[in-house]
Amino acid sequence: MDNQELIEVNSEIDRINTRVENIERIAATIEDLAEKGVEAFVKHMDHKEETQQKELELDNAKHQRELELENTIHKRSVIIVGATVVGVVALVFTAMILGEKELVKTILTSSLAIGAGIGIKSALNKKGS
Repeated sequence: MDNQELIEVNSEIDRINTRVENIERIAATIEDLAEKGVEAFVKHMDHKEETQQKELELDNAKHQRELELENTIHKRSVIIVGATVVGVVALVFTAMILGEKELVKTILTSSLAIGAGIGIKSALNKKGS
């Protein structure tokens, strides 16, 4: 081999080495991008899971508050109906003791009419049932 061929071969080797270095640099860049992409995806999934967990906790708390409110309303309704019944019974009992049979009939008739008017059944039942 003469010098000219040797120079061409060395030049070709240098050019191939440069290309291989460029390919290695591109491969390293792609590997870094892939790692960062996977990390970003994992962070996104973790954030999404945390968000869903918080939404579930908020929904549970809201449902619990609705149940407590419904229970409070029901307790108040029962107390009001109970107090009304006790009041009517006390009036009827008092009228019976005083011997006012006509007053007893009036109290019972009025109480039943008022009870039917406001709908005792609907007062004791939940909405929508």
